[in-house]
Amino acid sequence: MTSKKINYKVAIIGAGQAGLATSYYLQKSGINHIVLEKNVIGSSWVSQRWDSFKMNTPNWMTALPEMPLTKAISQQFMTKNEFVAYLKAYVQKFKLPIVEEHQVLQLKKQTDSFTILAANKGKRLEIKADFVVIASGIMNKPKFPKLAQKIPDNIVQLHAATYKNPNQLPKGRTLVVGGGQSGCQIAEELALSGKKVYLASSKVPRAPRRYRGRDIMEWLDIMGIQDTLTQDVKSTQQVQTKQPQSSGVGVFGHTISYQSLHQVGVAILGSFKGIDNATFYFSDNAKENIRFADDASQAIKENIDGFLIKHPELNTEVTEKDKADFPDANYSSASEIKEISIKQAEITSIIWATGFGYDFSYLESALLNDTGSPVHNNGIMNTERLYCIGFPWLRKKKSGLVYGIQEDAKFLVKKIKNA
Repeated sequence: MTSKKINYKVAIIGAGQAGLATSYYLQKSGINHIVLEKNVIGSSWVSQRWDSFKMNTPNWMTALPEMPLTKAISQQFMTKNEFVAYLKAYVQKFKLPIVEEHQVLQLKKQTDSFTILAANKGKRLEIKADFVVIASGIMNKPKFPKLAQKIPDNIVQLHAATYKNPNQLPKGRTLVVGGGQSGCQIAEELALSGKKVYLASSKVPRAPRRYRGRDIMEWLDIMGIQDTLTQDVKSTQQVQTKQPQSSGVGVFGHTISYQSLHQVGVAILGSFKGIDNATFYFSDNAKENIRFADDASQAIKENIDGFLIKHPELNTEVTEKDKADFPDANYSSASEIKEISIKQAEITSIIWATGFGYDFSYLESALLNDTGSPVHNNGIMNTERLYCIGFPWLRKKKSGLVYGIQEDAKFLVKKIKNA
């Protein structure tokens, strides 16, 4: 392997939305920098989303600095391919210095700078930078439960990150494990394609897609909830709460719930508990999970109603009749199934919608917490001139969303300029 040394003021690791927004503000400030991308621009959107995937936030929330989408489509939802095309167009428009297929192997702190060891097509590069911004994402490594190791070899196993479409699966029935956004959306797609689907549910909140004439995300923005500061949140549980069940599929998206899935033929089971050679076992908590999701939706709507009492000028006077959002008071959607014979049920495939982990192995262990993620305060890491961006709750509730990136990127670039 050959080695080459290059010097920059700032190096950004990762060319997703967080890395691109940071690059934009550095470019605007005339700061010499480089963006190192392990694969391609927006790679997690390219490789870890299924074919029909659409963003879960409306277009007005899915834009980067100084490149908004047209007002005519601001309330619609981009497909993953459209979003990737948007990211590439963003790079071209602002001539951002992105280098693809440059995998960072190691980051070392020197006395007054950083040395980054990267690999590109068999060549090793040593890059020196005065500042480094970690933008490689905190949800890019498929996470499998230990139960996956016990699944018989004749059953096809996929993670939500590698599922693409129903034609990818063998004939027979499918078990989807995980009741978050991905699990519910994939279960819905499979059921609508004619497949028999079992969904092992989870304790996940849900929200109506639209309420009182606006998308639910717009209400959270108007009410200032998305601007909640991380430092003001007293409960760790609030920070760790999963994103609510919802879908961007359709012109204006749609509500997705355990009861709406039941209506299209999905069997709503309790959480996946275990397996032996012949049987799958499920917890007796399907009703509890339905109730938790329904209560979350109700709480969100009550919060909006209370807000409108104080701000009547924002009342749209619109009342939607959304069947998918009707609470399942009698738990008619919950299956009584606690055990499934693998052979008799003809389950031939499992999709693990069990979330994502991360890999920061290129960072020194002193920079990571017990779970292996970067230690930081508002994106400022515990080593001088080292920053991170693009993580949920980095500075605010909205930090993990595309539209929260702009503010965080501007904040960190200002820190770099003033350092």
